[in-house]
Amino acid sequence: MTKQYYPLFAASELPENSNKAVTIAGKNLLICNANGQFYVIENMCTHQRAELTGGRIRNCFISCPLHGVRFDLRDGKPKGELTKVPLTTYEIRVTSDGLLEVSV
Repeated sequence: MTKQYYPLFAASELPENSNKAVTIAGKNLLICNANGQFYVIENMCTHQRAELTGGRIRNCFISCPLHGVRFDLRDGKPKGELTKVPLTTYEIRVTSDGLLEVSV
């Protein structure tokens, strides 16, 4: 089965260590730039269902703005004791013309 990719925006529009929320195919996603690497996670903390938009990104981890739960952007796994439930992650790519695309 061929994966379907959805266009997002130019990679240059997302500064390093920042994030941007988007809705694609009915899913609330968070596009993250961690030191020049792009990741896509579900935009909902598994601890108390708060959106992760605006969470601080450091060393491939994002911190939930509500209680500080940290998640690894590479695989969605949480750090700490507040939750053991990982985030769903999605595949992202940068096209030859610099556009970000996500597969959901």
